[in-house]
Amino acid sequence: MSIWLILLVLFVVLAFMTHPSLHYAKCQRWRGERFAHRGLHDIKKGLVENTLPAFAAARDAGFGMELDIRFSKDMQVVVFHDDDVKRLAGDKRRVRQLTLAELKSIPLAGIDSARIPTLRQVLDTVDGKAPLLIELKSGPDNARLCQALMDALADYKGEYLVQSFNPLIVAWFRFHAPQVVRGQLVGPLQSYRPAGNGIAAFCMAGLLANVVSRPDFVSYDANAQRFFSPHFQRFMFHTPMAAWTVRDPALAALIRKRGEISIFEGAGRV
Repeated sequence: MSIWLILLVLFVVLAFMTHPSLHYAKCQRWRGERFAHRGLHDIKKGLVENTLPAFAAARDAGFGMELDIRFSKDMQVVVFHDDDVKRLAGDKRRVRQLTLAELKSIPLAGIDSARIPTLRQVLDTVDGKAPLLIELKSGPDNARLCQALMDALADYKGEYLVQSFNPLIVAWFRFHAPQVVRGQLVGPLQSYRPAGNGIAAFCMAGLLANVVSRPDFVSYDANAQRFFSPHFQRFMFHTPMAAWTVRDPALAALIRKRGEISIFEGAGRV
């Protein structure tokens, strides 16, 4: 077998493994949409990420908003990014070690009015007036979290998309809620290496798990250098793309020119 035939076979396998959903029309409405990353937060104004005031600010400014969901100890769906509350509250305990009542007793960033909200509180605050981009954080109860989200959204009138770094979560929506626009989050290879398994890191960064999840869009780290998979998706498949986290006006202009979804902070809102 010649080297060229081997390379052709490898390329075909790569294309099969990494291609997204072919239902491109599902994402047409979202071209150029802007989502405030964890709400329109600004600590100088007392607006802490992933809190109700930050989401209300995004809603009132006419932006969509990105948010993160996970379970508390008592299996309540809360909106919080980190595994623990150390960064925002100096508390090393993990979110899954704390009940909803315990989480709500912790002020964030030293601001008494900044508390961890439930998903229901966020939905009530936004009230369908702005689109939501909901990231599901991976944990021991992924399928249950997916179902809890769908239960919460059953009577919600607003627009929303979902995304996750975990391809099994994205695949859950493919098979159980195919009407929901689903996105695969991806970072560069080095961002996965702390997890330990080099093969798994290569597969995740290379989007090889798309063979299972077939995402409707790919949400990529727009600030990463030497990052092959978003370019391959964009030029090989014309995959609908979302870029995070956009903080630079020049990058924001490039994302807008491409017609991609922008997940922004600060100056990246332009």
